[in-house]
Amino acid sequence: MPLSDVYDFGENEPGVCLPYKPNFDCCPDFADYESDLQVRAMSLAWSTIRTLTGGRVGSCPVTMRPCFSPEPCAVCFGSSWMNPYVDSFGNWKNAACRKDGTCSCCNVCELIMPGQVAAITEVNIDGWKLDPQLFRIDNGNILVRQDGYCWPDCQNMGAPEGAIGTITIKYIPGILPTEAGLWAAGLLSCEFAKACMGEKCKLPSSVTSVTRQGVTMELGASIWENGTGIREVDAYVYSVNPNQLKTPPLIWSPDMPSTKHRLTTMQMRKK
Repeated sequence: MPLSDVYDFGENEPGVCLPYKPNFDCCPDFADYESDLQVRAMSLAWSTIRTLTGGRVGSCPVTMRPCFSPEPCAVCFGSSWMNPYVDSFGNWKNAACRKDGTCSCCNVCELIMPGQVAAITEVNIDGWKLDPQLFRIDNGNILVRQDGYCWPDCQNMGAPEGAIGTITIKYIPGILPTEAGLWAAGLLSCEFAKACMGEKCKLPSSVTSVTRQGVTMELGASIWENGTGIREVDAYVYSVNPNQLKTPPLIWSPDMPSTKHRLTTMQMRKK
């Protein structure tokens, strides 16, 4: 089943991040709110989930320009020889080059993405959008070409996106939310909308002490320190981020060259 049948990867308004369409089964009245309020509530819900999951769920789509580095055995001779390289576990190994002049390490049919990839929304080579059936994601971060061709071994980084000699990849970092995640996002969006309208909601406030009819309630100033206070949302967050990480884990090595340029939008200020 295509991802588009399950997840909504539509274009967002400037400044709005709605990577997926929440599930509102637990809040059918959400459709009755004004559209602007719905967008604000969903954006705040995904922002909250993104923060509480350490950036693993709910990240905004980004565009990457891969920077290709020279292959370790790009030149081979007529006889078999060995070329040393460092594998993904930090071990030195020898890569054998075949006698026909090609090397096992020279194939550029896969790209290592910078971190986990929830979904690839577009691959553009020389201005042409590649059919999603022609590539796949392995191990969560390896973009593999599966149409018999290879990725370009270089690109013109000085040319604009979509020009001849360029390749751009649009993707959503992290992991795809499960049905429980979409349900949690819908529930949280609904509670934010209720709070905005002054209606009774499940979101805790930052009041430090309240005594009413003999009942005392104390809440800390930071309501997101241990979760939202909504058990359904916090149960999903804990399943994704049980150790309460603040950012996604990263592995860095000085032996690994930079593999990407991440595009940003420049806004001109009018005087």
